[in-house]
Amino acid sequence: MQKLKPGIRIYSEKDTGIIQINSGIIHHSKQVPNEIIFKNEKFIQCYEPEAHLPKRDWRKLDAEEHNIIAGNHQNKKDYNSVFTGEIPDQVKDLFRKLNLYTAHSEEEVLDKFKENHQLVNEINIKLNEFLESISLAPFKFMSLTTNYANSEIVSLDKRKLPAGYTINDLKFIGVHKDSSKNMTLHTAHKFGNRITLNLGKESRYLLLMNLSMLQAYNMIKKEIDVKENEVNNKNITSYFMKLFPDYPMLKIEQKPYHYYIAPTDNCFHDGSTFGSTSLDIVMTYLGKFLI
Repeated sequence: MQKLKPGIRIYSEKDTGIIQINSGIIHHSKQVPNEIIFKNEKFIQCYEPEAHLPKRDWRKLDAEEHNIIAGNHQNKKDYNSVFTGEIPDQVKDLFRKLNLYTAHSEEEVLDKFKENHQLVNEINIKLNEFLESISLAPFKFMSLTTNYANSEIVSLDKRKLPAGYTINDLKFIGVHKDSSKNMTLHTAHKFGNRITLNLGKESRYLLLMNLSMLQAYNMIKKEIDVKENEVNNKNITSYFMKLFPDYPMLKIEQKPYHYYIAPTDNCFHDGSTFGSTSLDIVMTYLGKFLI
């Protein structure tokens, strides 16, 4: 296992008990398949051909590792920081009134928002007040979505799915970086970050490496000719996973009605619902958030 390098730092309202570390990533074919849960049925989780997953040897951080990743408020920027915390009580209470826990599908979740106009309007007002208080620039709503219970990783590209697809058609992406239009490795830090709220009834997890894209690029540069291999924003994940499978990942617990803020264009990451038994419900905004 490689040692953690100083890089992206994590700021948490709680203690570091919510953060764990492992010994790196592994190609999905080399790990015992996971079963995801859908409507009380279990299905083998399938992946894209190049998908890499976090190893399952999670443990607590030691003192040295904690010092490397803990936020110290020095050079704190939206692109080099991850924040976790709990949404304000007023917003939390309004979400509770929506009774999302009784929903068993994404359609049922969306219906609850459509059927409660006044309540949703109140949520929008209070939530926007909170987001404005931590935002450096205009922000925008990205998505309200759901994920399966006990999903080792949650990201998939639904654009590739056939009409009338079933759960067996799903191919999960694996650890990845997000990418906006016209982004390059040298501009990834300029595209802000996102805040994701956990509206489900169980904990979910943010999985990430604490390296920025420039850090990852410079590590690759020491191993191969980056120009000859045309390492770029689209293929850097694949190169890094193959060259540095022993660089550790972090797993950050996100409890119900808690949020995380992360520069997902500027780090390797994914989400996870591993160990849960209920529908995962998340709401995400894009912006430049800083706490």
